[in-house]
Amino acid sequence: MMTGNKKNRAFLLLFKVLLFLSLFIPLSAISQKSDGYNGLFEEYLSSQVERHQQQFGLHRRSLELPYKRTHTKVILIHGLDDPGKVWMNLEPALLAQGYDVWVFEYPDDQAIHKSADLLNREMKKHRFQLGEQVKVVAHSMGGLVSREMLTHPDFQSEAAIQRPTVHQLIMVGTPNHGSHLARFRFFSEIRDQLFSDKFHWLGGLIDGDGQAGKDLIPGSDFLQQLNARKRPNNTEYIVIAGVLSNKELKGLSLQLKPLINFNERAKALYNDAIISLGDGMVPIESAKLADARFYQMTGTHLSIIRNIFKDSQRVPPAIPLIIELLGEELLIQTMQILK
Repeated sequence: MMTGNKKNRAFLLLFKVLLFLSLFIPLSAISQKSDGYNGLFEEYLSSQVERHQQQFGLHRRSLELPYKRTHTKVILIHGLDDPGKVWMNLEPALLAQGYDVWVFEYPDDQAIHKSADLLNREMKKHRFQLGEQVKVVAHSMGGLVSREMLTHPDFQSEAAIQRPTVHQLIMVGTPNHGSHLARFRFFSEIRDQLFSDKFHWLGGLIDGDGQAGKDLIPGSDFLQQLNARKRPNNTEYIVIAGVLSNKELKGLSLQLKPLINFNERAKALYNDAIISLGDGMVPIESAKLADARFYQMTGTHLSIIRNIFKDSQRVPPAIPLIIELLGEELLIQTMQILK
């Protein structure tokens, strides 16, 4: 198994090789010499893409739990370039609490509006299993996908009939006002694909066209339009944001400081990650929404919701809070019944 240092060295070596090839090898040298080979390759590529895309959509995780419409349905929505592990601690915790857990998988590199469209269609497709109401827990960009589906006019016609109501949206580390780190996501995408348990050689192609990163840049047309819309009356917004500890802040500062003289984008990154005291990816002020309950806790963009190692006994700080928040309505309903 590769250690963190070895992985980083491997990533840097891979990047150097790719850079070298892009500079010195003409495209004609790597093109197919025969139309016949081109046809075979395109046919194979198409079949691989279609096969890989079958993972996208809503998937029920509670298969061992007897299906009951009375079980509270919780949909988990990951963020940008998630290597597939963000729910490794929350999902089993929710299952242990008896929640009917669903996971939404989508090509997270495409335009956020497209991902919201897929979520809308999938919720309509599974509306009989999901019931009348669901709750959503979204990490990072997943919160924007959820808000886009809930507020964009394209998804509101007859929505009350065809799609379950999202009663509660819990956003963990969501850049509601963007993040300058979206400008630097190319390198993290290569690394995430390379070291993901779900690695696929077509990952970069299948994940979309790169529009999601553009949507996340502060001041983008997408964010301006999204934040101009009102929260649905029947949906509660809750924001959970992380703040780096002094130790984490010092480490990140040392890593980023050599970059601040590189260019203006690097300076913006440094400002977001260090000066605004966010979780290392999303500034605190970017996470906040005027019409949402707000919770703040110590941790990084990932450590507040998951552990690095599977055998770790640490409980990510956002998990107990999420379980408490999901149970609030159930507690109120129980008290009303007892009365």
